[in-house]
Amino acid sequence: MKIISAEDKFAQPLATEAGALEVKKTAASPAKALELVFGEYSPNTQRAYARAFRDFQEWADIRELHEMESFDPLRMLEYKNFLKSSGKKPATINQTMSALRKVCKVLTEFGYLKHNPFKASVIRAEKIDSSASKGALQVSQLNAMIEANEMMEYDGRIASLLRFRNGLVLKFLYLTAARRGEAADLLWDDIVQDGSFQVAILRHTKSGKEQRIKLRKELHEELEEWQKMLQENNVVTTYVFPSLGFRTMGDKMCGKGINDIIVRLGKAIGLNISAHYLRHTAITLALELGEPLQKVQSYARHASANTTIRYFHDRQLLEKNPTDTLPLI
Repeated sequence: MKIISAEDKFAQPLATEAGALEVKKTAASPAKALELVFGEYSPNTQRAYARAFRDFQEWADIRELHEMESFDPLRMLEYKNFLKSSGKKPATINQTMSALRKVCKVLTEFGYLKHNPFKASVIRAEKIDSSASKGALQVSQLNAMIEANEMMEYDGRIASLLRFRNGLVLKFLYLTAARRGEAADLLWDDIVQDGSFQVAILRHTKSGKEQRIKLRKELHEELEEWQKMLQENNVVTTYVFPSLGFRTMGDKMCGKGINDIIVRLGKAIGLNISAHYLRHTAITLALELGEPLQKVQSYARHASANTTIRYFHDRQLLEKNPTDTLPLI
């Protein structure tokens, strides 16, 4: 039995990764338990969990699942400290440990581990500097990026297509609070009419559940103009935001490709940002403009309102500090 190498691609779900561990039991393999629990998660989330468990497996030299029965929270804490010493960012460490916590919980509840080696009270989350978080942009910065896109040098052969697509990607991410992967997966068939509204069906969300989001009239009109432009330039594609490379013309563009567009537009005006900043901006401004928290939570597709409120909590404390009204002494 081999440990899955770092070079392996994660096209298979988490169950496949877990199946790499030999289990000396007559019951079904732990892969089935993990598949049942995590099967409804999105492929990206499944791959993230698989990667976290595989990396831990390699670090601990685990070749059979029963070897984890002797593990205790201190062993898991040792791994967390290893991640810190390796230079991993706090957010990455928290994501990794969260994935391991969920995997260990499932394996324990299904009887594959006698004791859960993960104890949250011992393995606490790393503190993340709020100044390093992905914050909201100003509307003036968004407009500056749109203007920079109009002035940017593109390949002359397809400059008009690139310019239109990239500007539309920025507007779509901002006006829908969509994630980069959701934008990359969007098909023309996913834009439909629902009564008097135009909606985009997000079929591959972080939660794994299909979501519908309303499209503003202005955005929908630009999408129609974009579709017409693609047809006039003989770009045959089922994707709303396709690749425009000469070898991949019309093919699906990956989430990284969507992110690279925003990175480039940000750098054009001196910003070091990612696509997530546009989602953060949409959520933050909606809350600041007085939209109900539950409504914004639903639109942002957050499982918890606590996640939504964090998007502008720090700024709110600065602008509306409770001590601002205290009498001076």
